[in-house]
Amino acid sequence: MSEIKQIRRLQLTGGSTYIVSLPKTWIDELHLKKNSNITLIKNRNDSITLFQEEQSRKNNAIAIIGKNDSKESIRRKIIATYLSGYKTIEIRTKGIEIPSTHKTAIRDLVRSTLMGTEIVESSAEKITLQILTQLAQLSFTVALKRMYTTAKNMHQESIEALKELNLEHAEEIIKMDDEVDRFSLYLLRNLNLALENVQVLLDSGLEKPSDCLGYRTVVKCVERIADHAGLIAKKIKYLKSPIDKKILKEIEHISMESLVVFENSVMALSKRDYLMAENVAASVGKVIEIEKKLMDSLKPGVDTGIIKLILEDIRRTAEYSRDISEIAIDETVQNVIEES
Repeated sequence: MSEIKQIRRLQLTGGSTYIVSLPKTWIDELHLKKNSNITLIKNRNDSITLFQEEQSRKNNAIAIIGKNDSKESIRRKIIATYLSGYKTIEIRTKGIEIPSTHKTAIRDLVRSTLMGTEIVESSAEKITLQILTQLAQLSFTVALKRMYTTAKNMHQESIEALKELNLEHAEEIIKMDDEVDRFSLYLLRNLNLALENVQVLLDSGLEKPSDCLGYRTVVKCVERIADHAGLIAKKIKYLKSPIDKKILKEIEHISMESLVVFENSVMALSKRDYLMAENVAASVGKVIEIEKKLMDSLKPGVDTGIIKLILEDIRRTAEYSRDISEIAIDETVQNVIEES
């Protein structure tokens, strides 16, 4: 315990300055020296954080792949390394040439999923990826807003494609999910970095490390909402005939109510508005009630099962929005309580 925690007495010097000594072993391990610049931060939980201006970052990672590894296995390994925060990822084999199918899978992954990542070197036995985009270039707030906007547009357009039974439009919507996934992985990567590096935390606009936990949930919720929008688009091709106009109108109404909840939940989070978040959480029950009523009114038919699945996707949008509003409530509850 003495290696990570020590109690030192605060001393007064010069009549107005307080100083505290640091263990020499810590100074050596952190490669600090006389006149090194140290930044101090007063945290909201009444603690103080000290850190170097240039904290060590994770630089290079080497991922070994085998000839018999599946494309999905390689994909998972690269994404996990990307999320860990490494700047450079070397994908190598042990003395064999990387199969062409694996090379293609890696290129597709970089192009479609890993934001800010480029292939900077490629040979028979090695492919090197470099992550060029940093949080300061695309702030957390901006990235989350773009992710939310894309997910919302996916939902709106999936309902439009449903009304027209437009399969071509539906395919375009499904492809939009790749863009949401790109933002999701980018944000999760930077949240992981923010937990380890105070400077990244400050650059992201977050106030304390615990904020990363809540925002991680928010990112996953927005990603799930986009997934359900994509599922609506995928189900269109299974419809045997146009949906009854009355039922379609009800579906549009529930969809609109779900999107209002989604929009308000993100707005409550960005504005740090407790009362707004509370109202959002309370309003989700109304959407679920309307959805259940329509579910119960559906008569058995050729497409009834598909319609019910679509309604479930819409309901899930409202439920994930409630999760976002609850994060906003957790983040802002200090504004509406008194401490004794």
